[in-house]
Amino acid sequence: MKRSEFKRQIQNSSTKEIEAALAEERKNLFGFRQQISMKQLDNLRAIRESRRRIAIMLTVLRQRRAEESKEQGKK
Repeated sequence: MKRSEFKRQIQNSSTKEIEAALAEERKNLFGFRQQISMKQLDNLRAIRESRRRIAIMLTVLRQRRAEESKEQGKK
């Protein structure tokens, strides 16, 4: 999946879905790191992509929380 498609998909997801996907991606990253330590991972790019996906999810979550706090401040 292209990064732009992934961003669009994450932005259209609910907060709970993003948090679940974030937990799953962190688990995948942990697995990749274990595979590297045991010299089993051939695709090193998978780690980079996993870290980028985590960053995208965290960015979207932070943006949503900032919007929520702005809305609460206006009330």
